[in-house]
Amino acid sequence: MALRRDIRISQNITRRDFIGATLLGAGATLLDAPCPARALQSGREWTGYGGIGDYGNSNGNTAEVVRAAHKIRDDAYDKGLSAVLDTGEAYDIVIVGAGFAGMAALNQFRKSKPHGTCLLIDNHPIFGGEAKQNDFEVNGYRLTGPQGSNQITLNDSDYCRELGLPSRVDYVEREGGNSSIVFANENFAAMYWNESCATVGYYFQQDMRGEKGTWIKDAWRDNLKRAPLPENVRKDLIAWRDSPKQSKYRDPQQDGAWLDSMTYADLVTKIMGFGKDVLRYVDPLINVGNFGASSDVISAYAAAHIDLPGVAHPSRNFEADNTTSFPGGNATLLRYMVKAVFPDAIAGPREFDAIANNPVNFQALDRPAALRRMRLSATAIRVSHDGVPERADHVNVVYEKSGRLYQVKAKAAVLAIGSWVAKHIVTDLPEVYRVAFNNFYHGPILVVNVALTNWRFLDKLGISAAHWFDGFGFFANVRQPMVVGDNPAPFHPDKPIVMTFYVPFVNPAMAIGAQGAAGRTTLFGTSYADYERQILTQMQKMFGSGGFDASRDVAGIVLNRWGHAYVSPQPGFYFGIKGHPAPRDIIRQRFGRIAFGHSELNGAQNFDAAIMEGERAGSQAIEVL
Repeated sequence: MALRRDIRISQNITRRDFIGATLLGAGATLLDAPCPARALQSGREWTGYGGIGDYGNSNGNTAEVVRAAHKIRDDAYDKGLSAVLDTGEAYDIVIVGAGFAGMAALNQFRKSKPHGTCLLIDNHPIFGGEAKQNDFEVNGYRLTGPQGSNQITLNDSDYCRELGLPSRVDYVEREGGNSSIVFANENFAAMYWNESCATVGYYFQQDMRGEKGTWIKDAWRDNLKRAPLPENVRKDLIAWRDSPKQSKYRDPQQDGAWLDSMTYADLVTKIMGFGKDVLRYVDPLINVGNFGASSDVISAYAAAHIDLPGVAHPSRNFEADNTTSFPGGNATLLRYMVKAVFPDAIAGPREFDAIANNPVNFQALDRPAALRRMRLSATAIRVSHDGVPERADHVNVVYEKSGRLYQVKAKAAVLAIGSWVAKHIVTDLPEVYRVAFNNFYHGPILVVNVALTNWRFLDKLGISAAHWFDGFGFFANVRQPMVVGDNPAPFHPDKPIVMTFYVPFVNPAMAIGAQGAAGRTTLFGTSYADYERQILTQMQKMFGSGGFDASRDVAGIVLNRWGHAYVSPQPGFYFGIKGHPAPRDIIRQRFGRIAFGHSELNGAQNFDAAIMEGERAGSQAIEVL
């Protein structure tokens, strides 16, 4: 099998070892020790195994990407600006960022100006932003898991038709095993309380003395009666979950500004009247689900974006929507967008199997004299008007590639990247924009794909997804494989599959900016080897009773570290405060020949939001051509 095999775990790891390692990480955060810088020096050892195929060198924020971003933040590129090489290239538009927003801006430009010229640059070795995948080969089978962006509704919309997306997909039929287990075809619904789409096991650690934990299958089915919870906590959780059916529901359409004036924690405790123990359950969901922070700093209006109780519409029954996840998450959707603009970049016809499976022809992306070009592993470090913004006739874009600085010029630029970078590279940005950008906060997330040689241990436990409250992470699942091509992944308990972990960084009681910073300190300050040990230890503790053996059942682990995965919208993010405009409304205004488009401006990051913001920014840039 084409995977790293030096899995490290001690079957006799002690509670002291586990707690000690956890406290070391926490200590580094509290002392603000420079762990990230030290860890990043190890490069590939920090990034870890990245899988196989075109995405094998681009698993999340790699060490190279993080180092470059920190150099931008610290103005470390300034000393090399005198040696910038002007390529002599001039474009109508330069787009920075090859995720959904950037591709949407490019597509908008292509349709509006079919004979116009455009250069899209991106700092990763492959397009996609957070819409990328991890690929494995285990025992002759190709396995795929999502790096980040995930879940799509296949329908007959104009957008789906334009791209040629399939209206339906097929799934591999299960062979053998426990027929009572329900498997989801996507990752997120079972993370909440939807037990119709998957068989969820809740693991409760009995106490801090390290006693054997307890699995409760489908815990919400009988209103948590089997869960080892205090009665008052159980009652609050049930009442909180059922609040959409009660008078405690608040309509985001009518009460939006009021909801945006408080945190979701305040709504739950002060308005809905529930105990703070509810927040221990909801915080990981908010953190991983869309906002990268805890309920005590997130706007209550934001919670409506992920249908949390109190702001979810009463008609919503929390059953699974008509959604699915491609094997690599929304990487496949992004590939459809690339294929539409660069037909030769992915070999084969414009059909599902070919677009999802065939390798990328990178040379087709940046061909000389082509109207539209994509330049990868190119980090934008400066974007500025050539002269006074109001009178400038073009912008200059400086980027770093292979250790050299290059400059191109364009009549307009679209920054389809996050504010944490945009605010540093637009050097002539007015103060009103800088103030607005400084009111954007972001939280990290870690997505882990574990390639398993088998999932017999899940079959014995009778579950397809796991939810827990102590230790490393909080949710993981395996999905029903999708039929893609002639050799789809198998679906048998004794054959390989990918388990995906979603790992939050929950730091309640900290200020909103401190929560994100603390999470990034942990995310970037932990080596691949330390994460590998934590993952395998957690799996052994939880799944050992089902026969799980880390040294036998795990074929490989890929970490996808996203330092600024989500915007964390504080109260006032959506509607502003006391008559002052919301920061996102300021950033949505074109600045001279520069437009900003990124999913964070929507306040709930997903591919729909990214496409909408990218199209808007693309249209704004076209206005000045």
